[in-house]
Amino acid sequence: MSGVVGNPELAIFFGSQTGNAEDLAGNTAKLAKKAGFVPKVIDMDGFNPAEFANYKRILIITSTWGEGDMPDNAEDLWIATNESNPSLSGVSFSVCAIGDTSYDEFCKAGIDWDEKFVSLGATRAHPIQLCDVEYEPEWSKWADAVIPAMAAIDGGASTAAAEETSETSSEPAPAATAVVSADAGQLGEVLSGDRSVAIFFGSQTGNAAGLAEKTAKMAVNYGLEPTVIDMDGYDPAKFSSHKRILIITSTWGEGEMPDNAESVWNATVASNPSLSEVHFSVCAIGDTGYDEFCQAGIDWDEKFKALGATCVEEIKLCDVDYEPPWQEWAPLALSKVACVDSSGTFREELVEAMIAYGAGDEDEDAADGDYAPGKIEQAAISITMRIFRYNPSLAQSGYDTMAVALPGHASIEDALVAVKREVDGSLTFRSGSDAGQNPLTGVKANGRILPADTTRICDVVSDGDTLTIEPIPGYDVVKDLMVSYDRYDSERAESKPWMEADPRQGEKLISGAAMGIMTSADATNLHTLADVGSLQLVNSMSDTYDVDDNYSGPGIALQRWVRSQDPRAGSKHVKKMFDLMQGKGGVWDEADISSIQRHGIDGSQAADSLYEARARLLAEYKFTGRSGRLVKHYSRSVKMSGNVNETTLYRSVLGPLGLGSNIMNGVSLRMMLGFTRNGGPMMRGFQGMLVPPAGIGKIPNMFNGKIANHHEVVAIFNELDSRF
Repeated sequence: MSGVVGNPELAIFFGSQTGNAEDLAGNTAKLAKKAGFVPKVIDMDGFNPAEFANYKRILIITSTWGEGDMPDNAEDLWIATNESNPSLSGVSFSVCAIGDTSYDEFCKAGIDWDEKFVSLGATRAHPIQLCDVEYEPEWSKWADAVIPAMAAIDGGASTAAAEETSETSSEPAPAATAVVSADAGQLGEVLSGDRSVAIFFGSQTGNAAGLAEKTAKMAVNYGLEPTVIDMDGYDPAKFSSHKRILIITSTWGEGEMPDNAESVWNATVASNPSLSEVHFSVCAIGDTGYDEFCQAGIDWDEKFKALGATCVEEIKLCDVDYEPPWQEWAPLALSKVACVDSSGTFREELVEAMIAYGAGDEDEDAADGDYAPGKIEQAAISITMRIFRYNPSLAQSGYDTMAVALPGHASIEDALVAVKREVDGSLTFRSGSDAGQNPLTGVKANGRILPADTTRICDVVSDGDTLTIEPIPGYDVVKDLMVSYDRYDSERAESKPWMEADPRQGEKLISGAAMGIMTSADATNLHTLADVGSLQLVNSMSDTYDVDDNYSGPGIALQRWVRSQDPRAGSKHVKKMFDLMQGKGGVWDEADISSIQRHGIDGSQAADSLYEARARLLAEYKFTGRSGRLVKHYSRSVKMSGNVNETTLYRSVLGPLGLGSNIMNGVSLRMMLGFTRNGGPMMRGFQGMLVPPAGIGKIPNMFNGKIANHHEVVAIFNELDSRF
């Protein structure tokens, strides 16, 4: 990319009534940062117009209020600027104005600022952009043009204004934070010129390819221009054309290269190209269950060093749960390759400044106020953790028990990370890079199905309690707390819950078919039907899912129910969803929805939707008659009494009138007296009234057992008649 000339500081002012201009200012800052600027977003409210001259480059994004008025947060500044008329002869600027063409004074506030700056001697770096109600496209066009234009303008040397670090306040920041901005400013030289970084991946199952894409997204925060390259078919002679190289590779089999890297590895070994100008780092994915752990990555690391390349960050070896170690490696590796300047020199003295620049540490000292998040802290608690462990190589399982002390506001994932770091590095579990963004972090904590990355310890246990953590049920355990979600993925793919719309007006799908429209109320209702954090975890909330391999699970049922209720869905698609819910493996295989409902807010929401789905299916398929009544009466009897025996079964079939009409057939009489059929003559049953130990009305336990798992009994009846 073209470098930013001089001081990379860029001031972005916003005047906003409803928040739109403020949002655009923040988005502009992100684009500017990628281009090498050190952007500062400034609220016009309370700003001193005499300080405009402290900035060499200024962008103004403002809306217009009412009949051509300034938005509330810009009114005072506008009046003060007109009263003081500060000289802006050294300032380059541009304005993006938001308005509504239905008003006579379209974008008047922005036009006023544009004309005022020119009259005060400022230089217009790019013409004003006028945006209508749909402002995003016009803003995007303006931002894409104005940022390169500003980069070409000499920002001069660092100014006093560059020492401020707050992005939301015009007040000077504490002296302790000035170092961050000063360091960011001195990165101007290394951030100019060629900023390319090549990210190669060797992948067998797609994991390494996925990490390469994530690394590329992260790279732009360090002023780099990433290119993700598949090793398959790559010419090793071209390695030397890259100053910066990152390699992310898995290992296949017993220390072999993944398929897409095999040929380039053999060619590299055969040709041995000189890589003396290359700076690199390697992230290797493997499995400690194999002897040749991460061997492919180790081979690339050693080979690049042998060919003369400079390793800026030591190789990172990742186990099956590769996300946490990758998250440790990526920022460090990117910070260091980002300190390789356009001449190919590694500027090691700038690494600390680059780490702060890439992490956005200058944003962390935001001023207190409406936009400053509050701190949520809980006192430390001491607990005993029992963690399920499973070794797939030995097919052995058990529990590790340890005493830990952690802040109460720490998440379950934080606790597991601490154990992995301080006690046993082989502990395997799924973690999320951003809390709440990974639906696969679920664990079973003290019997509850919970997302580990967002559940606080203090919400599960108290000081002195025991926290038992196990893998979620219903899925195959890969290792320790990590499970495979292949069952969910395959069932979802087979059910095809994605929408198939009838031809209608509205936005177009990729295929060109119209996807239709819906009202705001319909959209809200549709969203609430399956408003849960993780459909995979909803499956585990079901007692049935773990014991019935044919059951697709309540999570899949929720997806089908939502699609069937989407007003945009075609009639054939709705019918297909109903058939899948009604058929084998569908919603009727869920033996006890109340088992889902007890799992917090998500479980309650899922259960409510499943009840709605069943009610609709009863009407849709006319599920009435003797079979329907049998299930209803039987379920009520078992749940109310907590027992299952011949009495409850017979009563369910006959009903009260049937029992009366069959009073003398022996069975009804035995039921009334509390006896059950045992295969012997009837009189032997009566002997229990006189001869101990049976006693009066005693039903043998073999027929009269407590029902601890009602869903298992219902599952038996489901096998006998799927309509149940």
